[in-house]
Amino acid sequence: MAEAWGAILQFLGSVLNAVYKVIPSYGVAIIVLTILVRIVLIPLTVKQIRSMTAMQRLQPELKRLQAKYKGDRQKMNEELMKLYREHGVNPLGGCFPLLMQAPVFIALYSVLRTAVFFDAGLADPIPVQFKIDKTTVCRPDGTPAPTGDGFSTIICKKGDLTQSFDVTAVTQEKSKPKLHFDTLPSYVSTCGPLLDTAKEPDEVVSFRCGSPGGTGHLPKDGKLFSDIVRDRSTFLGMHLACSPTQAASKTSIRQCTAAATGSGAGIVGYYVLVALMVLSTYYQQRQMAQQASGPQQKQMQMMGRIMPVFLGFISLNIPSGVIIYWIVSNVWTIGQQQYFLKNQPAVSQPPSGGEKGKSQKPKPKPKG
Repeated sequence: MAEAWGAILQFLGSVLNAVYKVIPSYGVAIIVLTILVRIVLIPLTVKQIRSMTAMQRLQPELKRLQAKYKGDRQKMNEELMKLYREHGVNPLGGCFPLLMQAPVFIALYSVLRTAVFFDAGLADPIPVQFKIDKTTVCRPDGTPAPTGDGFSTIICKKGDLTQSFDVTAVTQEKSKPKLHFDTLPSYVSTCGPLLDTAKEPDEVVSFRCGSPGGTGHLPKDGKLFSDIVRDRSTFLGMHLACSPTQAASKTSIRQCTAAATGSGAGIVGYYVLVALMVLSTYYQQRQMAQQASGPQQKQMQMMGRIMPVFLGFISLNIPSGVIIYWIVSNVWTIGQQQYFLKNQPAVSQPPSGGEKGKSQKPKPKPKG
């Protein structure tokens, strides 16, 4: 299972790189990839819309059966299933396309977030000269190693304080077989020290180093990988492997990109994306609620108020490239639903009187 999932991630990374090679814009490449995914899912989405429409048309009959067998749940369920079979309706049919999109979303999240990681060992544990905390930034030294293109020294900085560490052995994580190097590859951008806090002062045992976010599943000889590690793959000034929260922090932004600085007017775009995602989600939910009826409509209206806020909160901590995927997918869904639902006949509602919808005759006026 893990190997199959890894193959899917590598495939998406290869497609993203191929699109970027033709259209050298990271954001546009994600948009094109989103459209390709939605085209593949069109048959399932059409099935979802038709299933929801069929369920809406059955609402009057469903209400009648629920009222008739209110005290006999088993009989009511039997009659409901019989009704579904007669009309060829799957009550869960509207869920399958949504479930199919979830793995794609998770896969793209992983592609845009994952880096290439390395364990960088030291000859011996080295005491640190200052307290290492969240404000400490450790990066490979800018001077190439004498034996190649990589780096053999890691510099940790905290304010005006610095300390250097010489690397003696490097191992690439999550690779089969394990790959070993004498120096850190040139595309490594940040390192995190592993400390032995039992000593006084703390000692650095080794480092966990990584490339910029979004490179882990890309072809290493591809143009997109090269541009990301050189910080040349921004979109409208945004680093798409960074979440809005990371982009707003001068320290956290170093976790997702090589040379960016956080805060300032540059972070506005990240929050504009969040706002667009919330608005498009709200409109999509509202669009579907207008096509529903009865209790289903009330449930969808409630979801339409809760879901955008919930997803907006989540999106503050996911890569901005994934938010772009989300927005484009929402816009696609809105257009697709508008196309299929535009000429749908209105759902008939049962008349107010009579169990089977028979009209009530007016009572005769009393003779005077």
